[in-house]
Amino acid sequence: MISDEEWLYTLYCSTMRTYIEKTWGWDEDFQKDGFKTNLHPTKFTIIVVNGNGVGAYVLNEKSDHHWLEMILITPKMQKNGLGTAIIDKLQTDSAKGRKSLKLSVLKVNPAKEFYSRLGFYVYDEDDSFYKMAWAYNKPIQPTHKSCG
Repeated sequence: MISDEEWLYTLYCSTMRTYIEKTWGWDEDFQKDGFKTNLHPTKFTIIVVNGNGVGAYVLNEKSDHHWLEMILITPKMQKNGLGTAIIDKLQTDSAKGRKSLKLSVLKVNPAKEFYSRLGFYVYDEDDSFYKMAWAYNKPIQPTHKSCG
C-alpha cells in the first residue's frame, strides 16, 4: 500500500510539474526534498470522494488571514466543480472567522483565472507568482461587462 507521503508527492508531481518546469525547471531531488521539508503529509487535508483520495490542500491560519499554501486535485477530477466546492468551503470558513483568504499561484498556471472567477484579486506579484486574496467583507466583482 502506498503511504500518504508517496501519494501526496505523486499528486503534487502530476498537478504541478508542468508549471514548475516552465518557471524554474524540474530538479527531482530538489522537489522531493522541498516537498518533504515544507509540506509534510500531516499538514494536508485529504479530499476524499467515494472513498478515494482525489486531492488535498494545506491551509495555514495567520492572525489576520488564512493562507492556502497549496491545493492539489487529481487531473481526472479537475474542471468538475470539486475545486470550486473546496474554495467555497474555505471562503465560508474564513468569513466566519472574519478573515481574508490568501494564496499565491504561479504565473504560468491557468488556475489564476479559476481563482479570479471565485472572487480573488491580485494584490502583489513577483517574477514567478501572483499573490491573490479574497476578502470576506468585499463583494465579488464581476469579471465581465454587461451589455446594458
